Order: sequence, then structure tokens, then C-alpha cells
Amino acid sequence: MQIKHVTGVTLGAVALATTLAGCSASASVYRTVSPESFESTVVKALQKTSDATPEVDCGDEQIALKDGDQVHCDVNAKGYDVVYDSVVTISAKSTKTYSVHVEVDEQPKS
Repeated sequence: MQIKHVTGVTLGAVALATTLAGCSASASVYRTVSPESFESTVVKALQKTSDATPEVDCGDEQIALKDGDQVHCDVNAKGYDVVYDSVVTISAKSTKTYSVHVEVDEQPKS
């Protein structure tokens, strides 16, 4: 009787481990970058359209480089306290490179 009980517990543990393994394997299939690296890419994109040196803050979390995803970042001109929201659309056609398209709101954040 004890052997059956131990076997039942073992099978339950194997089923639980299999279920958890399936969950952790699907956590993220996209390459991620640090917020600092992403912000640098956003700054370069903004500098192509403006003479001002922008400061960009995209938060503290790793950013998944999924094609078509959008990330909100705070943008302001260096030396100014006015902050604008921006929507950064990711274009990731491969796992090695990505680009961004940045649209900055016309009105500052309140």
C-alpha cells in the first residue's frame, strides 16, 4: 500500500513539473533589450528629425522586440522640464536588428 502511495505522489510531482515546464518555456520568445539600449535607439531616431538633444525615459523593464509592438516613453528636450508622451513602434524583421518609429504628442503630459 505504501508503494502505491509513493508512486501516486511521484506521478503527481512529475505532472506538476511537466505543467510548470510548459509555462516557463513560453515566457518570452522575443529578444529583449535593456531600457537604456532602447532609449538610445529612440534618441537616435528623434535626432534625425530635430536639432534638439532629446532625453528619453522608457521605464525600468526589459523591452521585448516584437514586430509591431508599441512602447510609451517620456520625451523632453535636454535642459527643459516639459515632458511629452511618445509612442514608439518597434519594427523587428529579424532577431538581430530592429528599428523604431517615434510619434511624440503635441501637448505635454499633465
